Amino acid sequence: MEKISQDQRNIIRLFGGNRLRDPNDFAGFFNSLFEFLSNKPKDEPIDLELRDIWNNAKSHPELKESPGIRYSSEAIEDIEAMFKNSKYLDTISRIEIKNETKIAFLLGAGASAPSNIPTVNSLLPELWKRAKKIGRDDLDNLANFCEERDLTNIEDLLTAAYISNFAVKNGNINSLLGYFLMREEQVQRSRFRASQVNASSINFLQDTLQTLFGLLASTMISAEPNPTHEEIVKFVKVHHESSIITTNYDGCMDEAILRAGMRLKTYIDEENSSIGIEDAEKTPVDLIKMHGSINWTYCDSCQAVKEFDLLFLKETYKEDRLSYPVMGLCKNCGGLSRPLLVPPLSFKILMFPKLIDLWNSAKEKIEEADFLIVIGYSFAEADTYITKIIARSMSMNENQKMIVVNTDPELVTTLKSRFEAQINGFDSERIIRLCESSDTAMGKLLDSMISSKEAKDT
Repeated sequence: MEKISQDQRNIIRLFGGNRLRDPNDFAGFFNSLFEFLSNKPKDEPIDLELRDIWNNAKSHPELKESPGIRYSSEAIEDIEAMFKNSKYLDTISRIEIKNETKIAFLLGAGASAPSNIPTVNSLLPELWKRAKKIGRDDLDNLANFCEERDLTNIEDLLTAAYISNFAVKNGNINSLLGYFLMREEQVQRSRFRASQVNASSINFLQDTLQTLFGLLASTMISAEPNPTHEEIVKFVKVHHESSIITTNYDGCMDEAILRAGMRLKTYIDEENSSIGIEDAEKTPVDLIKMHGSINWTYCDSCQAVKEFDLLFLKETYKEDRLSYPVMGLCKNCGGLSRPLLVPPLSFKILMFPKLIDLWNSAKEKIEEADFLIVIGYSFAEADTYITKIIARSMSMNENQKMIVVNTDPELVTTLKSRFEAQINGFDSERIIRLCESSDTAMGKLLDSMISSKEAKDT
């Protein structure tokens, strides 16, 4: 396997991840880069992260104004020429697997974006467009509030709604939130009381959540699998030591697997834990949806979780034979059930205890994996639970590697810095980057992995 030198790693560590902030930083980077490229062995490859740092820096006005740069402007052309004449680290062909190699896929919103499902930051504005068609003043007021404050993240809204719904049912928690969120004298001056939050407030929150769930599902119920999902299906068909974990609510991954004639093991419904056509392969594909799914329901009364036939729901909705069930009746207790869509909360285990086994299953799959392939997942601060699982897994298993498929050029640099700070002696080359859209990158990556497996078998 090709290696990069410690000098190159040091430059990436010191200057990657938005660390270029003032003129002295640019001077240090420019001089270090020029020295490295001028003196590096000809056969040492260039990490794509280093090239990206340079591409971002070379057009920045601070570079031209930076004191301490020892080279003339012609040196920029020299650096460009040295980059052009260098070979780059082949991040795909150096990945080799065997029959027993365990692969875990982790899919985020970016994996479903090619299916025309809005990403986290664009989903909420799309929902407000649909909400305004309903003509409800309360939803219009909420939409205006978010738009005026440039609140565009659906996960932020769902998190706030869940916290509020949890708090208003407990007067003591409600009062303490008022104390912690306002200064003591402000609390006294406002005479904040839990009684100010009455039953109508609770009903409004619950009704708003149900409406948002319906609008959210309506953006996803008709979505079709894209090349990312199809390439994963092709891969798991021939490499059975694979599992799929996703934070997405949509059914694209489920549908791609089912339509390929395979069975699913979703870990959600004990009565129907393995679904698919009767003559499908005996070994089901592990698909763990950590944040719920548009075809799952949850009863607030008895906490029963049910999974319904996704393909049936899609067909009946598409043919207008049945509307999407935003609210339903629980078969167990007769209570109200709703779609199970979990926001990325740190305390989600407290809210959905029935899902603890599912989350533990995802944790086990991640920890067992030799390769963790992360597709379109942003490692958002709001969902530290998954990030901590991955960090712990990388720390426990020194041979585990993570392949990050994401269009954000700075994500891997940030992850490497984070893990280097958290894990003693962490080798940053264990994180491999594919800075491309998943619908174009996955075919090349997975075909190469299968080819390496077949080469070892012959």
